Amino acid sequence: MLKLPGVLLLTALFSTNSYAVASGADMIKELLDAGRFNEAYELAMTYLSGYEGDPEFDFQYGVAAIDSGNASEGVFALERVAFTDPDNPLVRLELARGYYLLNQLGKAKQLFEQVLQLNPPENVQIRIAKYLQLIEQNSYPVTKVAGFVEIWRGFDNNINSGPESQTDLVTLSDDALGRGDQFNRVRVKGSIVHQYQIDRKLDFSLGGNFRYYDTETEQDYGTVTINGGHTWADKKDRYRLGGVMQKYMRDGKSYRDLLGINASWTHSPNKDSQLRLSTGVSSLDYVDSSWKDATQYHLQGNYFQAGKGSWQPVWFAGFFVGEETPDTAGILADSQVDRFFWGSNIGVQLQPRSDLILTPVITYQSSRYKGEDWLYAVKRQDDFTMLNVNLEWALENNWDLLANISSNHANSNIELYEYDRQQAMLGLRYSFK
Repeated sequence: MLKLPGVLLLTALFSTNSYAVASGADMIKELLDAGRFNEAYELAMTYLSGYEGDPEFDFQYGVAAIDSGNASEGVFALERVAFTDPDNPLVRLELARGYYLLNQLGKAKQLFEQVLQLNPPENVQIRIAKYLQLIEQNSYPVTKVAGFVEIWRGFDNNINSGPESQTDLVTLSDDALGRGDQFNRVRVKGSIVHQYQIDRKLDFSLGGNFRYYDTETEQDYGTVTINGGHTWADKKDRYRLGGVMQKYMRDGKSYRDLLGINASWTHSPNKDSQLRLSTGVSSLDYVDSSWKDATQYHLQGNYFQAGKGSWQPVWFAGFFVGEETPDTAGILADSQVDRFFWGSNIGVQLQPRSDLILTPVITYQSSRYKGEDWLYAVKRQDDFTMLNVNLEWALENNWDLLANISSNHANSNIELYEYDRQQAMLGLRYSFK
């Protein structure tokens, strides 16, 4: 926040003879004129018990307090002066500056504008104009609307995440084996952020993600997701409490509904690093497979660290752990739903050019199911690994060219759930705000 020392404004403003300052106030003013703000404040404190309440002293004490970083004390002293001398422009000016530093922007703007109406010297007008500009930039409430539309074209070599060949125990149909197809993808999202205080805001977003295969249309899927939450900040920490609703569709029909709540804490120890912890609980309801209905809990942590170098790397790593518990126990639910899972990811965001961002990420997830599979007579154990590389190239007029490749490998002690899957996509994004 910009801080313009009061002495610079005082010495430039029109002169006044309304103060017959006592010797203590004179000494404080001399230190202020010399730019020795902390010493002026310390001196004022030695006179406080004897002179507090005297307008001449309170004025110099208030300015010293503001310039030494004790804005609350300074405003309190200057308010006493303003009560006895409400029309004094010097008092209005310093009190406005104190209100600004305390983020009482409405009061500060009103007093600054009152001083401007008195036609002070040009250099004072320029400094007040800077304050008014900052007030305008930081005035609340502020509501921002943003969003994007993406269109992709890609190839998926295993659209149903099936095994590549026949298994030993079960004979699969051709539809159950892994098969590939080309696809179109559409992603859209709109968001509204309403910041009603400098450290308080509400957010709401609505997004959709849809995939349409060229020939395997029964594998088409889409999600519609609604997010909302409240965020508040305290110095280096930011907290958010929110909720999420999602509808998942397959082949144009409703397949699964999700309803959840979540919370997060973000800590920024310095400008180059950030730590984020989040947790949540979600209810999963399947339209035609009620035995899959479950409650899922998760805890996640991520750390970000900006590095040095020509490509401006931002390194990040994370972990997650969770549990999915079926609403109704049973042979299928215990072996296919009831599970404990955990995993991690690591990656880096690179910027080879000012308009190009490259982000490779490796993710690992392990799932351990609690019930014994009715066919294979073992408890299912899955391990999933994915390499994902994303590229964004900023074009003109809010357009971005996108590219993505990914390679997945799923390993399991039950052969039905082992597969490999590779995808490649090119896309175009238009952003608005």
